[in-house]
Amino acid sequence: MSLLTSSIDLDTITPPELSQFQPSQIEQLANLFLQAGDTVRPILLRKISPISFQILEGNFEYYAAMKAQEIDDQFTAIRAYVVPPNLESTILAQYQFLRSLSVPAIVESITPPPIPQFDLAHIEQAISIRLEQKLTATIERTIEKRISSGFQAIIDQMTQQLDAHLLDFKQLLSPATIHKSVEPTVSPIAPEPEPQKPSKVEKIDKSKIGRSTTSKKQGVDEDNPKTLQVLNDLNTMNFADLERKLLQSKSGKFARPIHEQRLKRSGQKFESTKDIIANVQGLAEKTMQKIINEW
Repeated sequence: MSLLTSSIDLDTITPPELSQFQPSQIEQLANLFLQAGDTVRPILLRKISPISFQILEGNFEYYAAMKAQEIDDQFTAIRAYVVPPNLESTILAQYQFLRSLSVPAIVESITPPPIPQFDLAHIEQAISIRLEQKLTATIERTIEKRISSGFQAIIDQMTQQLDAHLLDFKQLLSPATIHKSVEPTVSPIAPEPEPQKPSKVEKIDKSKIGRSTTSKKQGVDEDNPKTLQVLNDLNTMNFADLERKLLQSKSGKFARPIHEQRLKRSGQKFESTKDIIANVQGLAEKTMQKIINEW
């Protein structure tokens, strides 16, 4: 039969009677426990209920472990042998014999200490309360960490959005996006002919001519500063701002097709509003002119 050690929660061990150990020695051993992560020599325990243990050997180690837990609340358990009742005498004799070889002392009786009469219900209740308190503290720390990480995620998202808006603003102010200055073309003023009384036929012809002239002037003026502004915004705005702006002219449905075309182009911008009209299905010149007017 082989003896196996277990990691036993300190809260399940019944505290022994007060000892005469020096506080400085207890603190020194506690710091060694924290540096190593555990004790190199397991203590001996007797199981007195399903969730509680009594110390047979290792009071000094127990006090040092409790001090280590006081220093660092992550230190919650100690390595121990849970001694079977039929092997208590043999194991205690071995333990005390080895101790006598390392430290000169009078070998104590190998008779195991008698099993005291415990109020098991009271002990189990006290241990349950300690475990519940520890569980509550652990849950509170976990919730606090999750809340902190959630806030950090929100902050990161807001920072990314602000960076995106800042980048859009910088692109607007860059020399490459400054609108072309349009010099108005001045046509020479022709001398007005002497007014003549037009006939009815002439009136009809002039109205037709006026309508045909107006129809020829219809279409998007690509060199207009406002058109250039709209073209730049359609090339650079993020999707949310693009949709918001297009809704002003009741053309919000074109935000996604325009955005998808920009993604397909892999950074290559629309060269003109005609380029946009040609590549976005359902978008006509009349709608584009309305978008420009409402921008």
